[in-house]
Amino acid sequence: MPLEEEAEAGTRSFPRDSRKILIVDNDETILHMLKRFFDARGYQALVEREGLKAVERIRVEKPAVVLTDIKMPSFSGVDLIQFIRQNMKDIPIIVMTAYPYLYPERRNGNEVEAYFVKPFDIDEMFSSVKRILGG
Repeated sequence: MPLEEEAEAGTRSFPRDSRKILIVDNDETILHMLKRFFDARGYQALVEREGLKAVERIRVEKPAVVLTDIKMPSFSGVDLIQFIRQNMKDIPIIVMTAYPYLYPERRNGNEVEAYFVKPFDIDEMFSSVKRILGG
């Protein structure tokens, strides 16, 4: 489904009480580490290595929160954030990046709920996820 049609498909409302977390990063080590961490704490961690695949995964799975890297090939984390903010405004986003200069914390209406610079403290990230999800 083209991205323009995605906005018209009605994928704007996401359940806040869901335990699904989508993690988007092109680094397999980060994906594996975060998936194991969140799964062990009762969440259902979904992973994607590319931003475009993440868009489809969001549409199908309707995660409660998206954790995304910024620097990824082709459809970057910045592209993903912009798409979510334009089409699925109520989904919370957490940024994790080794390149903080690529995405300042606030930018043109594309704000995120939390921002972590790699290497980050995984317990702080977990606290942010719990706070965002109300748990």
